[in-house]
Amino acid sequence: MTVRSKTTLKIVQPEIEQIETVLQDAAKQAAPMVQRLASHRDRIDLALKELESERFELISRRDLLRRQVEAVEQGLAMHIEDIEATMHLYEGGLNALPATN
Repeated sequence: MTVRSKTTLKIVQPEIEQIETVLQDAAKQAAPMVQRLASHRDRIDLALKELESERFELISRRDLLRRQVEAVEQGLAMHIEDIEATMHLYEGGLNALPATN
């Protein structure tokens, strides 16, 4: 039968505390970078939302102007048709009258 020798465990508490301290210091140094990254992401998101809002507003204004132009064109076309119809009446009426000597 083989007899294994037991390994003696060494207490490494001071090393563990030292490693914990190093890790905590590293976390403190990384925290500002993470906050800065989050801050930049928030700024970018805000800028995108502002641009989307501005785009929506411009599209709405464009559509409104387009509808107004179409309404003006229809109104002018109606007036032009009315003038042409009146001119045809006058021309037809003048040609239909007998010539007086």
